[in-house]
Amino acid sequence: MSSRSGRALRLGVIAAVVSLVVAACGGGEAEQTEVSLILDFVPGGIHAGLYSADAEGFFEEENIDIDIQAPTSSADTLRLVLAGQSTIGIAPIGDVASLRAQGEDIQIFLALEQVPLGALMSTDAIGITDPSQLDNSVVGVTGVPSDEAIAKFILESAGVDVSTVEFITIGFDAVGNLIGQSVDAAVGFWSAEAVVLELEGESPNVFRPDEYGAPPYPELVFFASTDTIENNGDVLQRFANAVARGYEFALDNQEEAIGHLASLAEGIDEEFASAEFDNVEPHFLGPNGGFGEVSDESISDYLDWAVEVGVLESRPEDLITTEFLP
Repeated sequence: MSSRSGRALRLGVIAAVVSLVVAACGGGEAEQTEVSLILDFVPGGIHAGLYSADAEGFFEEENIDIDIQAPTSSADTLRLVLAGQSTIGIAPIGDVASLRAQGEDIQIFLALEQVPLGALMSTDAIGITDPSQLDNSVVGVTGVPSDEAIAKFILESAGVDVSTVEFITIGFDAVGNLIGQSVDAAVGFWSAEAVVLELEGESPNVFRPDEYGAPPYPELVFFASTDTIENNGDVLQRFANAVARGYEFALDNQEEAIGHLASLAEGIDEEFASAEFDNVEPHFLGPNGGFGEVSDESISDYLDWAVEVGVLESRPEDLITTEFLP
C-alpha cells in the first residue's frame, strides 16, 4: 500500500529511522558504530527478527551498538532521513518511490518482507468471500488516494463494475467498520488488522493486489540517502547482515524470537505478536531464499504497475541499490 503517511493514525506510526553515529576507536580496535533504529510501528511480531538480532548479539558481532525505538511522529522517517539527521529508514515502498520521483536523493537497499501488506478485506460474517461479490457494495478506504486506486484495481480484476461501488472514507478503522458491518469491505493492513479481526472472533477474508494481477512487491523497505549509500556503505552492509541473521533466527526459533521481542520492547501482547509473525512468516524470504531480497526487475515491474493504476503519479529512476544485500 503506497503513500500511507497516515498509517500511524491506524496502527500507531508509518515510519522507521536508524540514526547513525560512527566513532573510530584508537589502538587498532574495530570501528564502533552506534545505530538508533526507529520502527515503522509500535513493536510487534513483524519486528521479531530485529529484536532477535539484538538479543542474540548479531548487531554486536557486526560492531553495531543498536538502539531500537518507536517513532513519535508519522513523518519522522522521511523527514529525518531527508534532513540528514537520521541514516536509515523503514517505510512503505510507495512513500519512498514517490519522494524519489520528486527528485529526493534516497534509495532502497533492503526489503523487510516480500508481498503487499495493504489489501482489501472482508469477513465471513458480512458474507464476502471473494471480491467478485462486491458489485453494488460499500467499500471503506482511508482517504489516502493510493488506497482507493488499489481497491479499484482488485475490484476491476475480479470483474466488478466499480461504477456501482460506493467508496467511503473511514480513516484507519477498518477493524471497527468490518466488525460493525458498516461497510462490505475495507482497505487495511492484513498483517495486523486481519490478526485483530481473528482475535475478536471474526473470520477475515483478505484479497491482496498481487493475487489479482499486481506484481509481488515488498510493502516495507529499508532506505537511506544516496550520500549515506556512497559514504557509509560498510555500515549499511553490516546492518543488513545483522538484520538478516536476526530474521533467519526468528524463522527457526519463533517462540524464542517472540520472547526476545517481549523482553526488549514494552507493551507486547505475545498472542498478537505471535499471530502477526505467523501471518507474515511465509513472506520474509525472497525468491532466492534470502532475507531482504530486492531486484531491479521486480521493482521495475512494481513501478510500471503502480503508475498504470494510479498508486504513483510518476515513475522514479534508480529507486534501489542491490549492493548491500546480505
